[in-house]
This record gives sequence, C-alpha cells and structure tokens, in this order.
Amino acid sequence: MRPPQHLIESLWFLFGSDDEFRNALSVAVDEEERNHITFLSSRGLPPVTSIEAVATLIGVNSGIVWSFILRPERYYRKFVLESGRKHRLIMAPRVGLKLIQKWMSFHLSRVIPIHPHVFGFVPGRSHIDAAFTHRSAEWAYSVDITDFFQSTPRSLVAEALQSIGYIGASADLVSRLSCVHERLAQGAPSSPALSNLVFYEMDAALATLAKHHNAELSRFADDIVFSGKGHFPAQLKEDVHALFELGPWALAPQKERLEPIKGRIKVHGLIVNGARVRTTKGYRNKLRAYKHILETRGALAENPIQLRGHIGYASQVERRLHYLYAEGIPVPDRPLQVSVSMAVARSAAHQDRSSDDSPTSFRTFINHLLARLR
Repeated sequence: MRPPQHLIESLWFLFGSDDEFRNALSVAVDEEERNHITFLSSRGLPPVTSIEAVATLIGVNSGIVWSFILRPERYYRKFVLESGRKHRLIMAPRVGLKLIQKWMSFHLSRVIPIHPHVFGFVPGRSHIDAAFTHRSAEWAYSVDITDFFQSTPRSLVAEALQSIGYIGASADLVSRLSCVHERLAQGAPSSPALSNLVFYEMDAALATLAKHHNAELSRFADDIVFSGKGHFPAQLKEDVHALFELGPWALAPQKERLEPIKGRIKVHGLIVNGARVRTTKGYRNKLRAYKHILETRGALAENPIQLRGHIGYASQVERRLHYLYAEGIPVPDRPLQVSVSMAVARSAAHQDRSSDDSPTSFRTFINHLLARLR
C-alpha cells in the first residue's frame, strides 16, 4: 500500500493547517499540549505530542496507537536478507505503523541539523557527492559501523529529539513509534533520519578529528571515510578507535581499510583517481556486457529490468558528477539547531558496553578527546 504523497508531505497529515488540526482535537487535549503542537509545527517538526494527537492526525481510534506503543513486536515483519555471505535482519513495520514512520521521516529529514560531511539520508545528497569529497586524495581510511540502526538505543533517540524541541513526553512517544526491542529498526522508514540526529555529536567529533589531521571527511550512513594527501597520519586510526570505544556503536573490523598511497582509491562504492571520480572498471565492463545483451536479445534477455536498472544507475552517476564538477557539492539549508544541552549518550544508555572504571558518560569522553585535539 502506497499512501498518497500529499498526506505524507502535509505536516498535519489529514489536515491543512495547525488551526484545523487543533480544532479537530478532543477537549481532553489541554492548552499546554495545543501550544506545544503549534511550537513543533512552527519548526517544521511532526506535531506528535500524545496518543490522542497521533490518532487524530491519521484518523484512527486511539486504541490502535496504544497498541503500536505497548506491543510493537506485533506490528513488524521479521525476515533475513541475504547478499552473498552477508545476512541482514530486517524488521519491517506493517502498514499502519509504517505510514506514521514514513510521514515523520519525511519531515524530520528536511529539518534536523546535519554536518557538512554527512551525505546519507539527506534529501538532495547521495553517495556520489560523498565520493566526490575525496577527489585528488592520495590516501583514504575507511571504517564501517556494525549494525548502525540496531545499535542505536531508544533512550538516545528520545534524548536527541528533546535537543531539537520536543518535550519529554512527546520525544518519548516519537521514539516508541520508531523503535522495536528498544533500538532503531533496520527496515523502518524513520530510522535513517533519526540515526543522523542521534549521531550529531559523534559527527562533530569526527569532523574535529578530520580537521586536526588535515583530512577530508564523509559519512554515508554507516560508512565513514577520511582522506588526504602525503603520508597517512597513523594517530588518526587510534583516535577514531578511541572515539568508538565507549559509545553504543562499534566498528566492523573486517571493513576497516587503508587504501594505498599510490594508485586508485575506492570510496563509497566509486573510484577516485586523481581529480576524477567514476564507477569501478569491473562495473564498467559489466555495463558494456549488459548493453550488448539488451541490444542483441531485447525483451528475451534474462532479467531485462535489472540490466536496465544498472545502466540507469551508471547514467545517474555520470549526470550527478557532471553537476558536481560544474556547481560543487550543495549544502542543504537546515533551519534547526541542536540544543547545547544535548548529551548524545549517558552511561546508562550504553551500560552494556561500559565498565565500572569507564568515564561517567560518553559525552564526557568526547569532550576530553576534543579538548586534547584543539
């Protein structure tokens, strides 16, 4: 089921304005909540303030929303996606919950603050832009976060939401509508935008590391790349590992790599060779074969839609690179700022990875690290 796009794009879903939505609410919704609705709407944030408000927004009985909150496991389909040797557990929300998550994600992704080096899940940006950041690099150091969404605790999601304007109760409600088993779900439409918000201070720390080591930086979802010229600074690797030691996120050892000083560098699935960015040679060879198959066999070719998809992707890469060479990487307008009181992680939020002699909070650790680098 694909919801009408005009409903997703409306900040009040079924309603055309803040006033129209407020007037539809029952008398049980007090003036304080109504004012919070107006405040969130003025900031472009989904006005998710209570069970009653969500039920009114999407036109359902409040009991259904209560069930989403109290028994979330009932509203997710669990399955495994296999890609080669990799197996990924997917928790896909069912229609009603997915509708709410998709609506929230549409609006959150357009207003939450991001750092310039963040390219994943940002409208108007792509992995092509991320790779373009590293043109002319002579080395590239890449790391991947293991199970990025599933290792992001709901408590941090709620805390991060408070940093952009939600009060405690509404932040808790948004986080419960977005998480399963107390974590962001791999497969939920809301997880990408919320992961960027929760990771905001880690991104600030990564940017400080890049500046300290005179390196370029990009992050596309769980894929983080530093690059530079001259010799690779060995201390950068130690600093990156130190940054991830105490938080809820862990690096995947098998995906850590340092590209050679000489020769081509592969970042975010594309090749950077001097000032030139393009698809890999192996992929280009496959494209020539795909084009030949389609030209000679046409509709009789095996998986013609898939073959055309590959050719279309290659064209997309070329068009985007042409734009980037001419115009540069666009910087999205972000109307919201993160509150200075935001603490990305408290010790309680990652106690499963902390020991008794760990710093009192991950935020304290980040501050100590950044102070050393400044």
